[in-house]
Amino acid sequence: MGAFEVWPGPMEGVGRGGFIAAVNQLKLVPRWMTPFFRVSHELPRRRKLETFLLPFLAADVPVCVQLMGTEPELIGCAAREFVQMGAESVNLNFGCPSRQVSSGGAGGGALRHPEKLASFCRTVKAALPENIPLSVKMRAGWEDENEMDTLFQEVISSGVVSKIFFHYRTVKELYSVQPVEVRLSRVYRAVKLCRSIPLIANGDISSVTEAQELVSASGCAGVMIARPWLRDPYLLRRFDDASVPDAVSGRERFFAELKERALPEGALIELALMLWGRDSAQFKQLIAGKRG
Repeated sequence: MGAFEVWPGPMEGVGRGGFIAAVNQLKLVPRWMTPFFRVSHELPRRRKLETFLLPFLAADVPVCVQLMGTEPELIGCAAREFVQMGAESVNLNFGCPSRQVSSGGAGGGALRHPEKLASFCRTVKAALPENIPLSVKMRAGWEDENEMDTLFQEVISSGVVSKIFFHYRTVKELYSVQPVEVRLSRVYRAVKLCRSIPLIANGDISSVTEAQELVSASGCAGVMIARPWLRDPYLLRRFDDASVPDAVSGRERFFAELKERALPEGALIELALMLWGRDSAQFKQLIAGKRG
């Protein structure tokens, strides 16, 4: 099997501040896709855009900025600003399943109106320098996987999307547990619908072997790994370097680096929960210290 792309999931609510600095210091990612930056009714001030993007740019890896909203003209303006700051590519979030987000038509809510997707993509791309790639992140549908045919047709018909990041669940399925066979069948179907456009598969991938098997079986161009990466901080590096720390020692090393960043106690507790779980000694020790 040839090499394939490996991406860290954006992980909204986690990818910020000291977390980004710790990841960069340990060189845990080969590239970044930022959590979504939401553009609502006006273009944010330049300082706000810089505060969001510059921590990701501190590492010498490519950065893809992910944007979300309902007004493509504003998103295009923000995308152009981010590119001027150093972002190498732009991604449109059509997949966030949060009810607060999707109910207003942003994120996964955009999938309820597939007829608008092509125009949306073209408008944003028109605001970018010609050499800047535009990708989308989308789900299998709003409530039914049979929506995939129409959704992919509309996105591809825009003629401006260079890559599709595909989370195999529908918006309505949120993050519910699904059989492995469901993921494989939907990813395989999505790859066929993409034709020549590379597809990066996302959702429940937790090991190098699992990623290799999915790529081999589906023909996708790569994988995106989010929460499982936090349980094994060196996972993304392990695709190219088998000598990196294992999951147990990797968590310890990463958490030590996080503490060096002077994160707020609440943020450390949240990250410990993600790294080790609620029943772990590490998490319980932090909770006990807070109560004491």
